[in-house]
Amino acid sequence: MEFAHDEQQRFLVMEKHAEQDKKTKSPSEDAVSLHRWLVSFASSREWYPVGEYVAVDADSAIERAVEVFGAAADYRAEEIPWDAAPLVKPRPGEKKA
Repeated sequence: MEFAHDEQQRFLVMEKHAEQDKKTKSPSEDAVSLHRWLVSFASSREWYPVGEYVAVDADSAIERAVEVFGAAADYRAEEIPWDAAPLVKPRPGEKKA
């Protein structure tokens, strides 16, 4: 098979592109699974929820909460299902029924 100058260049470019595709990883190999976490801080004997965080694991969620709120006596994180409704946040000045 004979190539004209233009056709040969296109073939080489396509061949290099195919080689690059083989070298890249598939998206499933690098997939990261994120989870929702309810992080709570302990103060004395009481636990106080400080917020919802999206992170890879509980430790990462706790680290993010500590960055925002500072240190506490103890920490815990509970996974929240993605299809769960957002947590109720009290609004300042709102009267309770």
